[in-house]
Amino acid sequence: MVKKIGILAGIGAALVAVLVLAGSAFAQDGGVSVSDGSGDGDTVTVDVTDVGGEGLGAWTIDVSYDSDVISASGCTAEQGGVCNENFTDNSVRITGASAGGLSGDTTLGSITFDCADDEGSSDLTIALSVFADATIGDPQDLSPSISNGTFDCAEAEEPDPTSTVVLPPTGTGVAGSGSSSVSWLVALFAVIGLGVLATGYGVARSRA
Repeated sequence: MVKKIGILAGIGAALVAVLVLAGSAFAQDGGVSVSDGSGDGDTVTVDVTDVGGEGLGAWTIDVSYDSDVISASGCTAEQGGVCNENFTDNSVRITGASAGGLSGDTTLGSITFDCADDEGSSDLTIALSVFADATIGDPQDLSPSISNGTFDCAEAEEPDPTSTVVLPPTGTGVAGSGSSSVSWLVALFAVIGLGVLATGYGVARSRA
């Protein structure tokens, strides 16, 4: 009897060890990443994604950036979460929860950045305030890997002045013409007409 109890105790201890190891492996599985972005004055969206985890139940993710290079002009939370692009002067917060737990690669939100006037590069750095599984009554903290990103801004190109077409100025012209461009054309045709008349008159005199 004592031997049987010892065997059962040994089996129980082994099961506990397996569960602990499995829980540790699960906690380290998956990751959170923010994709790279670039722009030359346009807005570009980067995604914050939970990569490969199983059973994500709650998350609060902060993405910080260099406010001298870029600024967050908008954000959208996915999976029923909420997003605040003005969480601080240089960070965006995405937060949410799922009672059933999220599985697989899941986009948790997106952020839209605007470049400043100058060239530069800003790190996009992730900080996890909350990242837990969906265990009812006792959610367990997860320890995903983190993959930060960067956002590069190039100075907007100046338009080529040689390609600019200069049109005659518009404005109030001769009464009834509607614009000085029309007046200019009328004057041109008048000059051409006088030239034709003068030429015809000279020919007529030579024949007389």
